Amino acid sequence: MGAKNQSVLCAVSGREAVEILFKCMFIGLWQFLQFAVRRLWKGHRRKNLKSPPIELTVDSSIGIHCYIKLMGVKYHYVETGPKNGSIVLILGDAPDAGNLWVPSWASVVRRLAESGYHVVTLDLRGTGGSEGGNRKDLSPPRAVEELSALLKALGVSSNKPAAVIGFGIGGMLTWYLAHCRGALIRKLVIIGAPHPNMYWQHPPVAFCNRALQFIQWPYFPERWLAEGILQDGDSTSSSSRARDWTGALNYVRGAAWWRVRDDHKVEAPALLLGARSSAAQLVGSAQHCSRPALRLLTDPGPADKDLPGLVLDFLVGEPVDSTTAKVSMSSPRWLVGRVLGAVAGRGRDLTARLSLPALSAQA
Repeated sequence: MGAKNQSVLCAVSGREAVEILFKCMFIGLWQFLQFAVRRLWKGHRRKNLKSPPIELTVDSSIGIHCYIKLMGVKYHYVETGPKNGSIVLILGDAPDAGNLWVPSWASVVRRLAESGYHVVTLDLRGTGGSEGGNRKDLSPPRAVEELSALLKALGVSSNKPAAVIGFGIGGMLTWYLAHCRGALIRKLVIIGAPHPNMYWQHPPVAFCNRALQFIQWPYFPERWLAEGILQDGDSTSSSSRARDWTGALNYVRGAAWWRVRDDHKVEAPALLLGARSSAAQLVGSAQHCSRPALRLLTDPGPADKDLPGLVLDFLVGEPVDSTTAKVSMSSPRWLVGRVLGAVAGRGRDLTARLSLPALSAQA
């Protein structure tokens, strides 16, 4: 079931590597000039765009805060639920904006814990209380080694696999982990993250839009993301410190130089969720899965009101409450099938179905 090593990961080399290098140099230079002009034009407003630094939450009501050292790297995570339960590993987005603990997503963690699951919410490297790293440290092969080491330290094995949920960059890492260590994964939920092989066609996270080549540059992307320059001056997801972006960017930088072998598919049942505008990304990503289920959401993320019902129905077979069930699961369960195209939902148009497998039946 899945790969037992990283032979499915292939480093970009030869002509393709040279082409990428030149594109990052010249297209990145053009992007740099555009953003530099914007930065100068809006320079007088930068002080007003500062937001409080992103710090590690110390709220003990969400679970027990723990630290673990893996391959010489310190990780911070929050664990919830019985320790003898089946593991659910949650990989958040980067940078960490603290939205993994909004009420809607906290209800998912609470319901999983009440259902007997041991939920581990991990801070990615460079976020929260986890140690940072450079490009090489955060490259896909290294990330897979560290995440698989974490799963094994938590008691996960091929006989006791885990479910993995990934948001954004955490979703990108979930793809790599599922391809390289499929035997350790029972189910996976990927939210807002196209398959890594679609990296250049569909950027892995929103802040890469229109700046993917420039992000390969050192120093400047971190500073300008912190100032909101690369986000049209929007400070809602920016931090006042460049270092809060370093981990996120190094994950993205490393992923540009690695591909998953085209003939390799994820064997575990996969729930892929994305924005309504990302239907093409979801369909393309589903081709890399043996058993995919696709859903479109209004705003895929921890705060999306339709997300809890979909995730809980996929993992444990029951929605978070009757209201969510009526909204998210407006039609009966279906047999496992292929991706047949978009099916318009009845009533409130909150989710669109692109494949119709039975969520709870895919064990």
